[in-house]
Amino acid sequence: MKSARSQQSKTGLLFIAPLVLCIIGVLIYPLCNSIVLSFTNKMFTYVKYDFIGWDNYIKLFQDDLFWLALFHSFKFTVFGVLGALALGLLLALLLNKNTKYIAFFRGLLFLPWTLPSIVVVLTFRWLYNDFYGYINYILLKSHIIDVPFNILSSSKTAWIGVLIPLIWCYYPFVMVFLLAALQSIDKSLYQVAELDGATKWDMFWHITLSSLKPSIIVVAILEAIWMFCSFDLVFLLTNGGPANETLTLSLYIYKMAFPAKNMAYGTALSVIMFIFLIIFTIFYFRLVGRKQNSET
Repeated sequence: MKSARSQQSKTGLLFIAPLVLCIIGVLIYPLCNSIVLSFTNKMFTYVKYDFIGWDNYIKLFQDDLFWLALFHSFKFTVFGVLGALALGLLLALLLNKNTKYIAFFRGLLFLPWTLPSIVVVLTFRWLYNDFYGYINYILLKSHIIDVPFNILSSSKTAWIGVLIPLIWCYYPFVMVFLLAALQSIDKSLYQVAELDGATKWDMFWHITLSSLKPSIIVVAILEAIWMFCSFDLVFLLTNGGPANETLTLSLYIYKMAFPAKNMAYGTALSVIMFIFLIIFTIFYFRLVGRKQNSET
């Protein structure tokens, strides 16, 4: 009996061995290597390097651009999550009906999630353009503005120009997640509330929103993780400009590690970013665990 169990255990280990090796090769080794490199003076173009201890981290906390990039990352994350939640919830409520063509509209509104970043960037660059952009055309025709302008060229409005496509790309996940949660709410709760004389606002606040609260918290943390790591949209739209007004932490890591060729400092920045993501992930798994316990 013991030999049979031992044989089964060995067989099981053989089956999971490729997966374990992939995890080690793709995740664990690069992470450990990055942590080691963050304590060196490694440059991208040189093979030789020396260990310099905590110098990169001391430099990092004295770096004004690091704090600016961190602030921008949190700003994009907070406003991006709030915008995606508001838009996703609104559309989920509108799509939570069994009417004609509703499947078509659900697929259409999910489309931004599937589009490549370059397509999104080119679309919004066209919309924002001050010579032939559609937004400027509408504003000029409506006499809202007198002179065309590009929202990405101003240090005061560039972050809004990046935030809009960021929200547009991430709201579909919120919409689908909350739509699934809406369809799991017991419809008899609304019938009982209506018999008790509750208004539509009361039913929305005390039944719909209350039932969606666990799902909203979970999806908000997931969106926060993704938006905090967002790189491609910012890089392609503004590359951190103008005057570093849209510089995020992920973009700053890239600029230090590759254009500046300071690989060690870039990895030190990435370790700090990894710590923030670990904190987000811990919150996420705790909330998911609480949600599962409450359901059981």
